[in-house]
Amino acid sequence: MELEVSHDVFISYSSHDKPIADGICANLEAAGLRCWIAPRDIVAGEDWPTAIAGGISLARVMVLVFSNNANLSDEVSRELYLAANNKLAIIPFVIENVTPEAGKAYYMGRTHWMD
Repeated sequence: MELEVSHDVFISYSSHDKPIADGICANLEAAGLRCWIAPRDIVAGEDWPTAIAGGISLARVMVLVFSNNANLSDEVSRELYLAANNKLAIIPFVIENVTPEAGKAYYMGRTHWMD
């Protein structure tokens, strides 16, 4: 029987920003926070969307690595939607000065942004 492990933080990012997301993850984990980040936390052979949804449902907070790449990403939009539905606090970590497209602005509008 597989035990479910909860995480403090789900890290959402565009694959183009993976090095920055990995750095954020390393720093948060060094500070004692448990992070869920793809692809590291997706079990081999596991359905990707199911794994992402599960990771979000087990987290308390989403850190969104926000860039033009993330702004254009449909996958990031889906993750924001799931995070909002799971009542996660969404913390945008802004790495580029980009105005969020309307759908992302909807989920990010009431959050404190970090540069």
